[in-house]
Amino acid sequence: MTDIISTLKRLIHLGETELSVEQRINHWLKNAKRILTLVNANPALAAATLHIDNDLPKGTQQLLLLALFGKLCRFNDHYLQHVLASMLATLWISNSNTPRDNIPDVLRFLRKHNLAIWLDTIKLLKAFQTEKQANYVTDNRLNLAQRLCLLAGIFAKEAKKADYKTVFSLVTCRLPAHHRHHFSALIPLFEELLPGAKVYAEGVPGALVDIQQHHGFVFMLSNGDEDGKWLPLSSIRAPVPLSLPFEHFVALYTDTAQARVNQGGTPFLPHTFAIQHPPKALITIIDELQKRDVVIEQLCEKIEKVPTFNHFLIHTASQDNRLQLPVKSIKQAVLTYGIERVGDMLIQFALIERLTQHQFPLIGMCKQMTLLACSFASHFAQIIESKFTPQSAALTMTFICTPLFTLPGFKVSQSLPVDLTKTVSINNAFKVKTDTQWLAIASELAGSWHQSSTWRAVIHQCGKLTSEVPKSIQKEQAIMVLSFALAKACLFNQDVYSLLQDIKIKTLLTILGIQREEITVALESNGHLLFCPLPV
Repeated sequence: MTDIISTLKRLIHLGETELSVEQRINHWLKNAKRILTLVNANPALAAATLHIDNDLPKGTQQLLLLALFGKLCRFNDHYLQHVLASMLATLWISNSNTPRDNIPDVLRFLRKHNLAIWLDTIKLLKAFQTEKQANYVTDNRLNLAQRLCLLAGIFAKEAKKADYKTVFSLVTCRLPAHHRHHFSALIPLFEELLPGAKVYAEGVPGALVDIQQHHGFVFMLSNGDEDGKWLPLSSIRAPVPLSLPFEHFVALYTDTAQARVNQGGTPFLPHTFAIQHPPKALITIIDELQKRDVVIEQLCEKIEKVPTFNHFLIHTASQDNRLQLPVKSIKQAVLTYGIERVGDMLIQFALIERLTQHQFPLIGMCKQMTLLACSFASHFAQIIESKFTPQSAALTMTFICTPLFTLPGFKVSQSLPVDLTKTVSINNAFKVKTDTQWLAIASELAGSWHQSSTWRAVIHQCGKLTSEVPKSIQKEQAIMVLSFALAKACLFNQDVYSLLQDIKIKTLLTILGIQREEITVALESNGHLLFCPLPV
């Protein structure tokens, strides 16, 4: 127990005076990673500081709560690490022992490396130092990360932790409408019981030590040798809001570590799904689709076992049939599209779900670029005779766009670093540091998601001039390159006319056998996607 308390008190280390600017930035990032790892593994410790009086440094409490709030709001880990590091930088600047001469060098470094996330947090320095942070947290000009930093600061400074629910109610009712839905993820912290609370369970007094989404681990007096047990949260009561001293809670948390191990429970923090591999349920469906004689009933049965797939297919089929008739069963949806197309649709749906599961400033722009490029690819696949169906073209384009969601450089930027000089180059479409080429990342992921060798070859060939591509997949490659270039031009410089004058684009149109008028039709049919959302 003493080890945990001392670790928490020493969690923040702002760095030695003699560190260079780059060393200092890396030191804060490493420290932020430690905080994030701690909260990932022990969210109960961070949640307990919300309502239990303790003698932890205010900066430590603020960072623990910021990490907890960020995880509940589904911030991407790399993005959240930078937000936490920016908070450490702000604490360093506000520290009276910090040499004032060193601060301008740090600010210049942040500006030079486009670390606007850090500068946004540092701008709140005066707000962090005032006793009335609640007056700032509702400002319309703040982004979500700034708002969470201030909210964490409010609860870290709060002298009477017993008032934390009232404070949250007063703050959230004044929040701007465009951010309120994000804060709904925090509501369980202020409505449900938190670790460290004194409770009654099964008619016996006890203490809530840990929580999952639907269960709590309660330590209570028992005739047996049990250290406690997991019980449904609905069966745990706290007639009077009381809590353990923080040191006692940490001691209980440490002593019950083995007893709290529960393989079947749903963790308190939102679950993260791996992007590198498709979900197991999808693999069984893909395996079923690849059989020579697919039994429709067995395929439908496997799809029905996954509620998200079920809802997606029925809803999409209802929208897509010519008469707009409501589709009421999976079998009807499968027959509407055909077996091959259903497989592509489910893979694309699952892939986009995983790519967009976490928040970062550019997620809206990355998603819009992907959707528009996929829609163009689907449109051209429909009017051009090729190996592509509209669904397989959209799926292949989704894989080509995956680096937008996976490269770390995009997580800490506030504007997409578009290279408009490279009109048809996918590998060099964005100025972002990466050790692996863009299309190599996309091709590897396509292989991990059980894509055919043909589609992986198309992705690989997108790095070449279309005239150098084998005739067998030339049209498919041309569709991908044209769709990507068109989406980029529409969203980022709105100059499709100049794009169509490019000799490489003219070559693509010749190979595909389409006229420029068809580009106009494609633009008109995708008008609802021709915008780039602002980061909030």
